[in-house]
Amino acid sequence: MREAIVKILGVIAEYNPFHKGHAWQINESQKRSQCDAVMALMSGSITQRGDFAILNKWERTQLALSSGVDLVCELPVAYACQSAEAFASGGIKILNATRVCDVLSFGSEGGALDPLNNLAKFLVAEPPEFKSVLKEALSAGVSFPKARMIAIDQLLGNEASTLLRTPNNILAIEYLKSLYRTHSLISPLTVPRQGCGYHSLATSDYLSASGIRNILKDALTKTESEKTTLSALSRSLPYPVEKLFCPLKQNYHLDGDERFLNALRLQILSQDVYHLKSTPYVSEGLEHKIRDAVKTAETLDELVNAIISKRIPKTRVLRILSNRVLELHQQTLATLQADAFFPYLRVLGFNKTGQAILKKIKTHSDLPILTNLKKSESCLNADQRKMLYYDCRATDLHNLFYENNYCYHRDYTQSPIRRNECHF
Repeated sequence: MREAIVKILGVIAEYNPFHKGHAWQINESQKRSQCDAVMALMSGSITQRGDFAILNKWERTQLALSSGVDLVCELPVAYACQSAEAFASGGIKILNATRVCDVLSFGSEGGALDPLNNLAKFLVAEPPEFKSVLKEALSAGVSFPKARMIAIDQLLGNEASTLLRTPNNILAIEYLKSLYRTHSLISPLTVPRQGCGYHSLATSDYLSASGIRNILKDALTKTESEKTTLSALSRSLPYPVEKLFCPLKQNYHLDGDERFLNALRLQILSQDVYHLKSTPYVSEGLEHKIRDAVKTAETLDELVNAIISKRIPKTRVLRILSNRVLELHQQTLATLQADAFFPYLRVLGFNKTGQAILKKIKTHSDLPILTNLKKSESCLNADQRKMLYYDCRATDLHNLFYENNYCYHRDYTQSPIRRNECHF
């Protein structure tokens, strides 16, 4: 065991997959904050935009531990596969509860904290004039993100509203809002995003996660160009490309979307429409549109495109479908996201420094730490067990849809990944 750690950097991320931009964020944040240890809360099997992750959570943990992260814990799916606000507030709630996280690092477009801080404080305050303009914009039939941007533009100007145009800034503002609302002792630190935009497919040494996933899927389906494709990809990874591609090639199921769609068909068409109506983010009769689209859609993309509209963006549709296949209801989700509810810390992997972080958490916090579910599940209350159930269900569905080797309830058989301090 290493000497006692002094200062801990927290990151809330997806690592889908871990790339050079993530490594740069960690290194730069440690330099600026003088933190000597890094813990990450990582989405498990389903991501914030509603997609199933390209690799399972233990494979992604292995890559993160090889590239600068000391402790990887799971961000529960009740936070991870939800709105930006829920994603951020759930992560902050867990980091607050550890009582050892000193600094929260997150990316933003410009890397300047003050403008983001000012807007976050305004949104937390929600002055009457903001509510009035927001309501007026919503009544015009636009989505909530668009209506909020319109309201901010009218009240604070274009410079402030522009901050709400990109996913990184939006998430950064939600982190800050949650820190303020909880009176957190964690200090925020933002660093500028490197290279391509969040969804960019452009070539760069700092490819986006979306760009990397597209290249990987292309290499899986076009074996003759695999070597060339992976050679180009290696520039964007802080580890050998084989460490990412080999497990994917061995275990990724190319027909996963089809399996997902078939599960949705069975679930939605075999049950009363009430079950669909009670799914998070379903409102205003959307359940009927979804049910009709499921009857005729031949692919998952076709289903999503049949549901989206000016007011209902793609990410909302994907979250609806993922929450539906999880059988996660609005009322249950509200309970698990309530301010009074506290979750647990599910450990996915650690190195020696990460082990020291866990020891410090045990000393300073009452937060349940889960390393062996068979042994530690009994220490959870009823709502915590309910949250864990959905995490395990998400893992089973990821395994069933997108992996070649099916392993039921792997959460109960898989031990946390343990690594030495050395990298690949």
